[in-house]
Amino acid sequence: MLHRLKTALVDSYVGAIALGYLLGEGMEQIAMVFTAPFSEWIALQEFRRLSLPSESSAGFSLRTSLPPLAHGVFFILIALALLRWLYYPAKVKAPSESTAEPDAI
Repeated sequence: MLHRLKTALVDSYVGAIALGYLLGEGMEQIAMVFTAPFSEWIALQEFRRLSLPSESSAGFSLRTSLPPLAHGVFFILIALALLRWLYYPAKVKAPSESTAEPDAI
């Protein structure tokens, strides 16, 4: 059944579309690793400006980068597994010939 599913995914290009989507999502999440601390810092600055103007401002928190990093790595690992399963066939070992034929001279 998995062989039929694999053939259907490869022949209809649905596998390639899913693979591209997963790679795109993974790269987007990894790009969010760099933007997440800035967006949270801006949101906290705006919140503090509106609610408590006398409190000191906090710096960047790198903990906000960890969830997008985990999601990005997860998406890319799933995409690589799908790529390997769909487009790289398993190596089939040829049976070794144990019987040697004598030379006829």
